[in-house]
Amino acid sequence: MSEVAAIILRIDAERTSEFEAMFEAEEIPIWDEYTAKGLFLEASLTRVEGGSENPTGTYGGGPAGIQDYILHIVAADHDAHNHHDDDPRFASFLEKAKLLQPKAPLVFFGAPLFERKA
Repeated sequence: MSEVAAIILRIDAERTSEFEAMFEAEEIPIWDEYTAKGLFLEASLTRVEGGSENPTGTYGGGPAGIQDYILHIVAADHDAHNHHDDDPRFASFLEKAKLLQPKAPLVFFGAPLFERKA
């Protein structure tokens, strides 16, 4: 059964360009490989533009000084998720990405109960 992971990454607002460039260079090639192998069925990174975590109520991406990102993965199963997390390329990326995070990410995963796709 597939597994959905939803992660809110909390990136220093002044380092978003660095984060996005690093993500594109290091994580996207892993996603390309995993989707080609059928380990990832879907994968996206979304820069948050609004939501409940914005204290000013203006159009923005997170608490003051933080740009939130939504990382959404649909993995073929939990083993595929673990395979990614154990990948040394991901470990290298994660070590660097943690330095850009003033707040810990929010991490959730589980099997879908209901789905609709266009």
